[in-house]
Amino acid sequence: MTAKYQGLVVVSNRIPITFSGKDGDLTPHPSSGGLVSALEPLLDDHGGTWIGSPGSAESPEIHHLLEETTRGRRFRFAPLFLSEEETHNFYHGFSNEVIWPLFHDLQSRCNFEPNYWQFYLRVNQRFAEMVERTAADDDLIWIHDYQLMQVGRMVREHRPASRLAFFLHIPFPPPDIFEKLPWRREILEGLLEHDLVGMQTRRDERNFI
Repeated sequence: MTAKYQGLVVVSNRIPITFSGKDGDLTPHPSSGGLVSALEPLLDDHGGTWIGSPGSAESPEIHHLLEETTRGRRFRFAPLFLSEEETHNFYHGFSNEVIWPLFHDLQSRCNFEPNYWQFYLRVNQRFAEMVERTAADDDLIWIHDYQLMQVGRMVREHRPASRLAFFLHIPFPPPDIFEKLPWRREILEGLLEHDLVGMQTRRDERNFI
């Protein structure tokens, strides 16, 4: 029996490698956490690619170290390097000053800055373009968490037959909270572009539905 897909493309805000030291003398360290321990065995099993930011500036040394960390394994890392402006507005801004507090019912901590949303779209588009360059037609593309809720829609625009899955690693809020998000329609429509959407709990599932 043949597999239903050739490989697995994991897409997350960060790849599970961090670097310490100065440029030219960097040391990679595997990240810990449930996402890493759950997905690395799957990637070793099926083969594929993990797309994400390494959290550092681009350099030949980082590319070399990432190749070394996966030598002899069935998957590779595809790093996406973000500028400081992108990191500030997309990650610290929209992801962590809008989505994270709102989805945790901490509305007083939200900062609905319109510029944050523009950067969120811009960076999600960069992730989508990396997926399009990296994934084979029959790969399963598995996108993770609240930082990347528009990537699936953007991939679908150019590759309508792609297999797309998404998992949200934070709560999904009830409708009365979600309605406070100015970009709620875009977020919801983006999530609905996936073939499969996973949530942490039955309550999150009910809120989403």
